[in-house]
Amino acid sequence: MTSESPASSPAPTALPASPWDRVPKALLTGGLLAVIGLFLIAPPHDILDKARLIGYALCHQIPERSFFIHDHQFPLCARCTGMYLGLITGALFMIVRGRTRAARMPPTPIAATLVFFIIIMGIDGVNSTISVIPGAPQLYHTTNLHRIITGTLYGLALSALFPPVFNSAVWSAPSGERMIKNWRELIVMLIVAGVLAAIVFSTPDWLLYPISIATIGGALVLLSLINSVIILSARKLENALGSWRQLIMPMVFGLAMGLIEITLLDALRAAVGAG
Repeated sequence: MTSESPASSPAPTALPASPWDRVPKALLTGGLLAVIGLFLIAPPHDILDKARLIGYALCHQIPERSFFIHDHQFPLCARCTGMYLGLITGALFMIVRGRTRAARMPPTPIAATLVFFIIIMGIDGVNSTISVIPGAPQLYHTTNLHRIITGTLYGLALSALFPPVFNSAVWSAPSGERMIKNWRELIVMLIVAGVLAAIVFSTPDWLLYPISIATIGGALVLLSLINSVIILSARKLENALGSWRQLIMPMVFGLAMGLIEITLLDALRAAVGAG
C-alpha cells in the first residue's frame, strides 16, 4: 500500500506566462550584456572619469560641497558620499549577520529613530539649498561636515528600511528576522559608519580610488535592485524567487536599465547646461 502525503509534497507552482517568455533567453542576456559592455568601453576610459560620469547623473557635484584629494574631486558630493557610506555599512552588517533575506522592519522605536535620521538630512538639505539664494535666511551655516554626517545617517536609515521591502517583494520565502533587532546593533552600525565618515572627511591620499569606486558601486547596486523589482513586478513575479541565482537575470536587467537611465540623465543635464 502506497502512502501519499500531499501536504508535505505540494505541486510546484507554475510561473505566469509572459511575452518575455517568447524572447530567447540567450538573445535577451546578450542584449543586456551588450548594453553593459558598451557603457564600460565607451569613453571616458579612466576609472575616476567614468565614476564622475555616473555621478554626474545622480548628484549635483558642486565643488564647494564636495571633497577633494589634491585636485581630484570625488564623483559624489559630501552628502551623497555619506549616504552611500551608510548604505555600505548597512549592507555589510546585513551580510555579516546573515540577514540578506530579512523581511521585517526594526522595532518601532528604532524604526522611528531611522525615520528621524531621514528628516534630519531633509532639514540639512533644505537649509543648504537655501544658501544659494541671496539674502535668504538660514537656520545655520551648512558645511561639508554637516553634509557627510546627515548623509551617512540617511544611508544607514535606508540600509535598514529598504531591504525588508525588497525581500518581501522578491523572495518566495523571505526570512522572518528583523533587519535590526535592538539598540545595540544600531549603535554598532552608527560607530562603524561614523569611523568611515571620519576617515573620508580627513581625505587621506590613498582614499580617492577606494571611496570613488565604493560609493559609485553602491549607487549602481541600489539602482539595479530598484529596477529588478520593477521588472519582476511587470512580469507578475513578485515573491516568486527562491534563490540568489534566480535573481541574477533581474539584476543584470536592472544594471543595464540603470546604465541607460544614467546615460539619458547625463545627456539631459548636459543639454540643459548647454542651453
